Parts: sequence; structure tokens; C-alpha cells
Amino acid sequence: MLYLMQYLDRSRFDISLYLLYPKGSLLDEVPEDVAVYSYWGEHSPPRLNWPGRIFSNQVRHLTQHLRAKPVDLVYDRLFHMALIAGPAAKRTKTPRVATIVSPPNEDVVRSEKRWLAWKKRSLRKSYLSANGLLAVGTETAASAALFYNIPRDRFRIVTSPIDVTRIESAARMPWEGSSLDTERKHIIAIGRQSDEKGHRYLIEAMSLYTKISEQGDAPPVMLHLVGDGVLRKELESLTDSLGLRGSVLFHGVQANPYSLLAKSDLMVLPSLYEGLPNVVLEAMLCKVPVLATNTPGGAGELFRRTGLGHLVPRCNSMEIAQAIYRRFANPEPWLANLEAARNYILENHSMDKWIGELSDLFESLRRRESR
Repeated sequence: MLYLMQYLDRSRFDISLYLLYPKGSLLDEVPEDVAVYSYWGEHSPPRLNWPGRIFSNQVRHLTQHLRAKPVDLVYDRLFHMALIAGPAAKRTKTPRVATIVSPPNEDVVRSEKRWLAWKKRSLRKSYLSANGLLAVGTETAASAALFYNIPRDRFRIVTSPIDVTRIESAARMPWEGSSLDTERKHIIAIGRQSDEKGHRYLIEAMSLYTKISEQGDAPPVMLHLVGDGVLRKELESLTDSLGLRGSVLFHGVQANPYSLLAKSDLMVLPSLYEGLPNVVLEAMLCKVPVLATNTPGGAGELFRRTGLGHLVPRCNSMEIAQAIYRRFANPEPWLANLEAARNYILENHSMDKWIGELSDLFESLRRRESR
């Protein structure tokens, strides 16, 4: 979303941003010419509440916003906002493009414990009503088609972009965190610390790696966890219980994680599921070897097709530990494709290509609906 606001051609588009909460680590990066509106910036929690009241108020609020402003097109990228944007755009007859970024049979089912059946029906209606329906990968599209019972040919694949210039500039900056122990190899994992990201399997793998490395010629390692989330305290407790406090560092959210990423010897993505994780693409751009879990979509789909990264089964700490051992005991296979991986990103995930594709789609929908 931030990339769209930063790079859409202002001679073609005038942009505003609608949020539920007027906060977030990226809010300061929203361009000054983008008007920001939010539901909770204008409302307080009701004194009396009942199921569906806040949701109905949010749909009404966005509907009023679309009627008050000369909006030609609505774009939403997460299912939480699709629930609201779908009915609001339908009521105002505003053309809409929706993107599905993660397989809903995992993402929606795991995160939405209450009113799941209702939300699933509502999301199906929302996506069916969209004028353009996008997915970040073929497996995500297949999952969404099956989960929502939407024809597969309704989906258009538009992969995620990488801001090459910004990332490479940031990667050249010095790392301002704790100094990097030159006697160790450095592993990095970047992402929200929540259950689906699988960090506990990676931390357990660090303990197993210590035992495996004692049997062969493998160096000591340091794991850097960049990000925050609801599981951070639990992950810190697990680290302490395994005696890994000196080998696992929690850095929290970093404004510039790329300076540490570029200096790392391995990036690990232990997710249970993914759409198309940008951190994998960013590591490939920075020529850092990638180890990821073999998810149906995301890195699993990408590396099964290209062979540009290394895969292990999901939810398996021992397999992760053994792969880390192979990375450092026999590094040649891990380093052989780094240049090819970088070239793949430049050819397939450039910002210009992505912005051009979405810009043309937005323009075509606006012209079609205005006839």
C-alpha cells in the first residue's frame, strides 16, 4: 500500500488512504499529498455494543466517505478491509480492486476464531463484487478460489514488488545495533512474531543445531530476530528455557533491517503459510542465501519453481537445524545461485513493472465503469 502511495503517477492519480486505526510504524512514510482518513480517528468505542455494531458503523463510515469524495476507484489488500470495502463500494457503485495476499484457508481460519462462517460468506460476496480480483501467486489464487467458491479464472496474478533502489541504499548503511561477533555466523529472521510465522521452530532448531554441530565441522551461530508481535514474550521465555540467551537476539522492529540482512550469512523463513513474503525477495536481492519452509504458496511455490532457495518441511525444528548445518558445513550449493537469485528479482519484481501493471488496471476499470 505504501509503495502505491509513493510511486503512482500523480498526473494520473489523486490518492487518499482509509484506515481503521490512525497508527502504525509506516504512517510517517505516507507522502504528504495523500489525505489520510480513519474510522477510529473519528470515533470512540460505543458505550453499548452488540455483535456487528462496530462493523456496521465502519461500513457506514466508509460509505459516507466514498459519497462525500470524488472517488473513482477503491483498492484493498487485506481481508480485514475487504469485509468493509466490499459493501461500501457496492452501495456507492464505486469500482473496486481487491488483492488476496495469503491463502485464506490458513490466514482467515487461523486469525478469525469468532463468527468465521459469517466472515467467510461476507468475504465471498465482497470478492465476487470486486471489478478486479488479484492474488500474489498461483497457489494463493487456487486456495482462495476453493475456499470462497470463486471461479479460478476470476483471479489475476500480480506478484509483489521490490523497491530495489531504496533497499540497496539502506543495505549499504552501517548496522546500528549490537556489534556482530566475527567468530560466529549470523542468521536472520524478519517478520511479525505471531503463531503462523513459526519462530518457535527456528528457536528450537538453534538448540538442536548446537548438538548437531558438535558432531562435525560447523561454526557457532547467532540468530537475529527482527520484528515484534504478540508472541515475543513467549519466544523470549522459550529462548531462556533452552539456554540460548547468548545465541538469540531480539531486535524488535527496525527502521532499517536491510543493513543487518545484507551482513547475514543466512535468512530463514520458518512460516506455516505465506502469500509471497517480501523478506524472501529482499534477501534474494541482497544476495543472502534463503532457507524457507515448503509452504504451498509463497517461498515454497517460488523455490519449487525456480530452485533459487532451499526448502524444508513446515513445523519441523530438526529439519531446520540440519539445513542450517548443511549451509555452513557445505556452503558451495548455498552460494552458487546468489547472482541468479538477484537477477530473478530485478527481472520479475521491479517496482516499475508492478506500478505499471496496476496503473493500467486502475485506468482500464475507471474508463470501463464510466461508460
